[in-house]
Amino acid sequence: MKSIIHAATITLALLLFPLILCLQAEVAYAQQPNPREDLTVTDYSWKSYGVGRMATLSEITVANSSRTNYKNIKIRIDLFTRTGKLLGSLRGKIHEELPAGSRKTFSNLDMGFMNSDLEDSEAMVTGAEVSESSSSASAKNVVFVKNWELEGASFGTEGFITEITLENTGKTHFKNIKLLLTEKEGRTGPGSTHLSSVTIHNVLPAGEERTFTGINVGFSSPNAVERSIAVSGAEVITTKELNYILSGGGSLGERIKKKISSVSILRKKDGEKKAEPRQQAPSSDESESAYESGTESVPPPTSSVGSTGSAADRNTEFYQEQPREAFPKHDIVIREFEWGSGIPGATATLSKLVIENISDIAYEKIELEIEFFKSSNTPFGSNRFKIKKVLAPKQVMWLRNVQVGFISKLPDPNLIKLRVVKAEAIM
Repeated sequence: MKSIIHAATITLALLLFPLILCLQAEVAYAQQPNPREDLTVTDYSWKSYGVGRMATLSEITVANSSRTNYKNIKIRIDLFTRTGKLLGSLRGKIHEELPAGSRKTFSNLDMGFMNSDLEDSEAMVTGAEVSESSSSASAKNVVFVKNWELEGASFGTEGFITEITLENTGKTHFKNIKLLLTEKEGRTGPGSTHLSSVTIHNVLPAGEERTFTGINVGFSSPNAVERSIAVSGAEVITTKELNYILSGGGSLGERIKKKISSVSILRKKDGEKKAEPRQQAPSSDESESAYESGTESVPPPTSSVGSTGSAADRNTEFYQEQPREAFPKHDIVIREFEWGSGIPGATATLSKLVIENISDIAYEKIELEIEFFKSSNTPFGSNRFKIKKVLAPKQVMWLRNVQVGFISKLPDPNLIKLRVVKAEAIM
């Protein structure tokens, strides 16, 4: 009897174990800040509106249901006809902080110029930044510098952090980690202090320790008698974005792959590390974003490496083994488009639109946004439109005379931007 009970207990444990792991993964994913889900527009009212006029909200109320403090909240208002046809979108930003678990009303929010009449509208939050006061997600509170080495600071030349190890003790993933280098000069008297800010264009997963090499800090004082490095900030990313970047996706993922291939870390038996450059690594102070738009396809992930590879290689290999997730903003690339016809107050068209699916996932209901700018690079309107055709994996789609919605004035064809907003994956 005891043996039967024992066998039943083991069988039940084996059946429940995958479920427990799945629940743990879901909880970990839910802990990542997601302003689109955490922030909700509960009410808003108009102060001024109309075709060719500045659109201003008299009041807008936003609720924060999370445990994260947010700032620079991005608001989008879609304009519709009474029959539900999308006419265009307006955008604004609330710079004030919205504390966790609170509801706040903001006044006089400018949304830009309107390019259509106001019949019906819908307001939503499209993004936000995690506030530095949010201790649960602030990089300064959870990312620590364990050790670092700096070379090349002589006679005002550029300094390089040859190696720095950071540990993320929190439950939030980060990218583009910002460092503050403080140098105090001795000489005679109290001396002066020189500050340098530099960004590590890489990722630092939650609960991990990583070593980064070859970071250009710009000017470095050759007379410094004391130096210190501290983490001053970082961008929060979700688990989904982390997996995508580490598999080589996006411009940041491509840059990390190049960095890995250009520098190898050799570990000797006595623990000493030595960096051997194979080719010139990309400058670390260039601006990068994992969601930077572009027209270049994403190359396939790098092949796996052996046990002697660097920590970054091994982490990349681990995340490549994760199931592929849909990222339409990156998977669907706008190869080419040409402005077609259109008069103010009527529907405009693109005479040609070429899009490519560089992934192995099929997409449908592809939503794109076309933005119109003035010569001063100031936006004066935008429209959203959908492509209902299925875009198969690795397929290039050529479209003619694509309707992009109503326009209030004739745009300059050279001052038009087009981007993919979202799409539904066919799994």
